[in-house]
Amino acid sequence: MLLLSTGYCEYDTIKIKLRLDDNSMRDEIQIIMQDINDLINNRVRAKLGSHNIYGAPIILPLTFNTSPKIPLELKGIANDLVVAKIRLQNSEKPLLWDSAVRVLDNYLEKVYGWTRDKPFEPIRTLTTSPVTGVASAVVTITGSLFEPNTELTFSFDGIEVVTTPVKVTTNNVGDVVSFTFVVPTPTATGKREIKLFDSLGGIIITFLVT
Repeated sequence: MLLLSTGYCEYDTIKIKLRLDDNSMRDEIQIIMQDINDLINNRVRAKLGSHNIYGAPIILPLTFNTSPKIPLELKGIANDLVVAKIRLQNSEKPLLWDSAVRVLDNYLEKVYGWTRDKPFEPIRTLTTSPVTGVASAVVTITGSLFEPNTELTFSFDGIEVVTTPVKVTTNNVGDVVSFTFVVPTPTATGKREIKLFDSLGGIIITFLVT
């Protein structure tokens, strides 16, 4: 059976980049795809470590279901690395390969930093529905990537307001499924801060009171 993708690399995309009309290079490409997956995994592990700040393991390769999720840009970089390595083997000219590796390193630097003196901290998310509202409006909050299985601290405009349910908690993967609160009356119009924190950090967004 033809393996179309593995880890970060996508076989069909690589074939297009190499302008191949058949699968004559399938085995060679798949071996190099695994080499590139190992290369990226090693570099990502060096950036993120083995566990995040909550003690949860960081699973590699990154996918759309891991924390952190795989950035789409990284898949494109992986495919370019495969193409560059194939051309390096055929021409023995390292310029394209060296350039592709620099792109990878620069991208990982931009996203994760060169070094980490503490475990990786997931980028928490917080959304409101609606995104604006008048005093007395009911607002629904959802979030993700907080500390798993824990009670969170919530405040609106610097005040801890009553929520429904009263305790705001996360599930075993750190998601806040949903809770609601009522914009206090009176609240002056304008931007107001919404804060949601776990024991190790949190997120602040603005809510426009109209």
